[in-house]
Amino acid sequence: MKHFLFLAFLLFALGALAQNTARQKVIFDCDLGDDIDDAFALALLLTNQDKLEILGITTCYGRTDDRARVALKMLYETGQDKIPVCLGRNTSASSERANWYAEQFYWAKGFEKLQPSKQPAADFILENLKKYPNEVVIISVGPVTNLADVLQKDPNALKMAKKIYAMFGSFYVSYTGYPTPEVEWNVRCDIEAAKKFVNSGANIAYAGLDITAFVKLDKAKRETLLMRQSPLTNAISALYVLWGNETPTLFDPVAIGMLLYPDLFKSKKVNVSVDDQGFTKVDETKTPNAEVGVYINTNEFIAKAMKAYLLQNMGRN
Repeated sequence: MKHFLFLAFLLFALGALAQNTARQKVIFDCDLGDDIDDAFALALLLTNQDKLEILGITTCYGRTDDRARVALKMLYETGQDKIPVCLGRNTSASSERANWYAEQFYWAKGFEKLQPSKQPAADFILENLKKYPNEVVIISVGPVTNLADVLQKDPNALKMAKKIYAMFGSFYVSYTGYPTPEVEWNVRCDIEAAKKFVNSGANIAYAGLDITAFVKLDKAKRETLLMRQSPLTNAISALYVLWGNETPTLFDPVAIGMLLYPDLFKSKKVNVSVDDQGFTKVDETKTPNAEVGVYINTNEFIAKAMKAYLLQNMGRN
């Protein structure tokens, strides 16, 4: 009897240990190459693979093939070839802005050492949600076109996600901090998709302008990254230069931060909707359908992100 109890305890302990050490499965849906924050977000994901199992990267908005090429080169330079990249539906015909050949695309122009998956992004997301029900976290940091395409295939699909962290919306403040919400870019680019997304019934946490718009990477930190001279920091430094602006706002990494560093955030459960103009409306009198980030410890978040960028040594063997 004692041997049986010991064996039962040992099996329980091993099971608990395996559960504690299991990496969180994630899918990263992004418009890499537009603003510079997507590159910093991908870098933050890549440096946290002890905690995260990156099932794949999907690209959205406009020239999704050029965005995928940037992702593939970044994966190649850092030795992360195993991570698949899937193209979302190309929406470059939707507007002149969507068809813009962004300066960051030149960094990967002609790169062919890795190729994107032949599986479309929406099919990839749907397949993994069905394969791992309630296990996959989706990190959405671009227009939610791919997620709307998933819903078109299966209206209940996003409910199978464990959680979705979305850089999406302006709930209580604007880009400049005024207490007057405005139409946020990821919503503006595909308002109809945004409406479907907020009404999907999924477990969504929004990293809106309220917690992202003031996360700035100052000159000293940018120079530190440049001097680090690793394949990863060289990639984000090169993309930063091509981006062509001064101080990056790290909108997109904040969505990842909500997953990695929950103690740095406060959120509230509210009802979110999107109107015909693209405003993300909050109604605190209705039944909540999401949680909205309302506070971030900005300095500590930046410190953790910088540590992740600097204390890595990824590269090709």
